[in-house]
Amino acid sequence: MAGRIIAASALCAAGRGVEQLWASARAGISRIGSSHVIDRHGEPIQMGLVPEDALEPELPAELDSLPLPASARRMLRLGIPALRSVLEPAGEGPLRLYLGLPQLALEEAPWLRGFSLYLAQAAGARLDLPACRVVPAGRAAALVALELALGELEQDPSRPVVIGGIDTYLDLKLLASLEAEGRILGPGVSDGFIPGEGASFLVLADPAAAVAEGMDVTVAAAASTRDPGHRFGSAPARGEGLATAIELLRSRLRQPQSLVGTTFAGLNGESFDAKQWGVARLRHTDFFAPDALVSHPADCFGDAGAAMGALLLAMGARAIARGERRGPALIWAASDGETRACALLSRAEN
Repeated sequence: MAGRIIAASALCAAGRGVEQLWASARAGISRIGSSHVIDRHGEPIQMGLVPEDALEPELPAELDSLPLPASARRMLRLGIPALRSVLEPAGEGPLRLYLGLPQLALEEAPWLRGFSLYLAQAAGARLDLPACRVVPAGRAAALVALELALGELEQDPSRPVVIGGIDTYLDLKLLASLEAEGRILGPGVSDGFIPGEGASFLVLADPAAAVAEGMDVTVAAAASTRDPGHRFGSAPARGEGLATAIELLRSRLRQPQSLVGTTFAGLNGESFDAKQWGVARLRHTDFFAPDALVSHPADCFGDAGAAMGALLLAMGARAIARGERRGPALIWAASDGETRACALLSRAEN
């Protein structure tokens, strides 16, 4: 179960396109600033927001008339330009799209069911609906989408698959809830995160296919698991879910790999996820090179929610393809709920 990344897009506060995003993250340039949202102390909330001129200017009339919440509309405006930029390398014919979205119940957010169709319609693409999936799982969603897409690619390697993630924290009700829980980094809150937003898509093809151009990076394997000891679970929070996901990932590697040289981590600044990473790193010491690097680019653009896994994949693929970070690269993300997921990237062997 492997795939070759032949193209990627990215949009978040730190960059428009993978090149700009990775350059900002590599240089440690932060694009976090004061938002127009005011907290309960009368101070602006620090957020990583995409500038208005980088978003889709307006939604098509047929979508604008739909009863969509403001957050879904903004997600469409984030996702349309990001998806549109990978349509050419995705090839002709309807898309097989696997999309990570926020962790919401379908009963509470029925618009999730039609979101992929709305997105594709606005971006000028057709979907192969039976071969598409929506994964409303939060921060790890895009990596779960990747795992599912690799299975689809293995079943039918004749044409590429597209995976991605979109999310925004620019939702007043959500921000108020997070602030009440003491989770937004700011005055008096040190164990919190900076809310952000973003969209990213990657095109994966059969690893055996000849590729004339592109990133030419292989996803050697992907894996996900469920941790009952999640933030809102009743089981003890032992931080074991990520370690279990990496164990599953290692069992799926079909070829021997070098020790992991770089990790692109879904850390957002909260100690809850740092504990998971610490447990996973200790349990899999033999999987990492002694001098392996860890990159946690949320420092530059905030927590991008369900877009995080895809953004990390896009940056990891660019860094490995250019030789700017040593591979293989481990990509991981953990949702607020039970989902934990990871993937391993390496340079493609022609």
